[in-house]
Parts: sequence; structure tokens; C-alpha cells
Amino acid sequence: MRFRTPLPAALGLLLALAACSSSSTSDWTPLPSGAEPPAACARADADGVIEISGEGLLFSAPCMVAPAGVDFVVRLTNLESMPHNVAIYDDRARGTKHLEGDIITGPDKTIDYAVEALTAGDYYFECSLHPPQMNGALYVR
Repeated sequence: MRFRTPLPAALGLLLALAACSSSSTSDWTPLPSGAEPPAACARADADGVIEISGEGLLFSAPCMVAPAGVDFVVRLTNLESMPHNVAIYDDRARGTKHLEGDIITGPDKTIDYAVEALTAGDYYFECSLHPPQMNGALYVR
């Protein structure tokens, strides 16, 4: 007995699989004016340090929150043997670069990236080596 899959069902399955395969990619979009950053964001501590890690071609947080008008640090711990870094831009188009950190290879290596003060707004960050999978929003408030 042969089974035949109707074309619409096959297309639906293909779209569902495509959506699942891209779920590791952050949906970087600026927040509406005055909106609070999501709870899942990594936030700067009292010393101005934001801690994130990289593993499985993903950052540990889909977004980061930093203070406006003050220098801060992004502390990246690479938990795998794949090389990673952090780069920060004005937006996904990468027009203005604010930081492109050194690449580190793990496992269990940590690096601090000093970031000069940014004005309040929404920025884009990524791993320069894996931008389709490792990216997110940096909310400066």
C-alpha cells in the first residue's frame, strides 16, 4: 500500500520544520518606546558587568540590558570548543560598530569586553563567527 501526501500538507510540514530549525536565532527587534526589556535578558550587575555564555552555537540569554551613559563590561564564558566572541552594532544592518571583541576558544574560557558608554536605545549584538545563530538585542536604559 502506498501513501500519498497531498501537496498542501507537505508544504505545511516543510514550513513547520523550517520554523523549528530557526528557533535558536534571536528575533532582534527594537522595543517600542518606554517598553521594559524581557525578563530573560542578562542584566548588568552593580559593577556594570553583564555575564553571558556561549554553548551549542547559542548565547545563554537572548538579550542584554546595560546602563545608559556609563562604561560597562560584557563577560563572555565560552563553554565549548567552538570559537566565539561578541560584537555590538547599532542595528542588525551592522552600520555602526561599537565593539568587536577578541575571539576565544573554550571550553571554559572567559573574557571581559570593555564597552564604552552608549546612549539609551536598542542595539544589536552577535558572535561575529556565528551571526545567524548567535545574536540578540542589547537594551541600553
